[in-house]
Amino acid sequence: MTRSSAVRWVPVLLFAACCSAHSRSPWTPPGDVATAGSDAYAWSLFVALNWPADPDRRAADPSVRLGADRPTVWETWKNSADIFLHDGADPGPWNGPPLTDDRRFEVISPRDFPNLKHIVNGRMVPVADPLADAKRLVEVRVNRLSFEYIRAHRLYNVEGQLAAVANGGRVSFPSGAIDVKAAWRPIEAAEASRYHTLTIKLADGSRRLYGLTALNIAAKNRPNWFWASFEHADNQLRADGDGWLHPSRDTFACRGRPSDCNGSPTKIGLEGTVWQYYRLRGTLTRFVDAANRPLLLGNSELEAGLQATASCITCHARASIGEVDGTPTRLPVFKAGSLRNGYVGRPDPEWFRGTDATGHRYPAFQPLDFVWSLSQAASERGMPRARSAEVSGDPP
Repeated sequence: MTRSSAVRWVPVLLFAACCSAHSRSPWTPPGDVATAGSDAYAWSLFVALNWPADPDRRAADPSVRLGADRPTVWETWKNSADIFLHDGADPGPWNGPPLTDDRRFEVISPRDFPNLKHIVNGRMVPVADPLADAKRLVEVRVNRLSFEYIRAHRLYNVEGQLAAVANGGRVSFPSGAIDVKAAWRPIEAAEASRYHTLTIKLADGSRRLYGLTALNIAAKNRPNWFWASFEHADNQLRADGDGWLHPSRDTFACRGRPSDCNGSPTKIGLEGTVWQYYRLRGTLTRFVDAANRPLLLGNSELEAGLQATASCITCHARASIGEVDGTPTRLPVFKAGSLRNGYVGRPDPEWFRGTDATGHRYPAFQPLDFVWSLSQAASERGMPRARSAEVSGDPP
């Protein structure tokens, strides 16, 4: 895997405004959000997680400047495919070999859909390489605190998750746990100076250049986590994209200007690097505003097609597991009867209840602390993954 980016050194001393969390280094993830405005905190996280990494240590390399031609810190973290194995087995310790490209990304596998086809020149033809045919590549990664908690509590398989919530048990990730979800798309070589890039080897042996287009960050520093969504500035203009259907909100980069200025913050080390082309779309720490209106946050890449009803915090509040008629079951992401209509506002306790044969309502689903990646867990006994209540017809 190779990378390309044009960078120019910007002294770390410029990293003052958002990260003056006193003597904290810019490559160190910040502490509690209360130490700064939430948008400033989001940019602190963005810099720390995108700092060039030492792949052997899976940590930031302080000797290297921001924007250097290296994998970032979050790219050295455990990928969800590292954690949730097809047989529900223990994923092993933190340090391990990196994933191959065909397992790193969330794409449809020919093994799962042997008759999968798509349209090429007006004809339906088999999909030979889902990686090559995907419009975008998406991956989920977690830091070591998240990974160690998953492993210690056996949350890497369905049986472990059910045991964790049995008899009033509760899943609660430790403070400092961080999860990220990233999207990449194919780009031309001429665009590389504006993107954080990687080169993927495809099934036919050819190589393709990809640029990072979106990065959602969830940090556990409060019970409902902290949510931040970043996108590449070019996303709003792409002919094959949704555009930005909601205005951005960034009170840090837009100081002294309207909060939807879609600007890049200064004096935090982004100038002269590819990171100056990324924008904060917004942050969330609450379900509703002061007027009790649902707070929305949608990313045109990671929430393509559902920006109008996208709320990271409400959607992730539905991450859960239960047993319905003896079968492991989860709440669906989207509302019944709607392919891309999400949930917004405060969580409804009725979401988590089921109805038995006598019509009695009972607690059917237990929350999994906002972590949707746990839904990728398989059964260690070879049973299918937990089904969706919406698909099964059971009451959500």
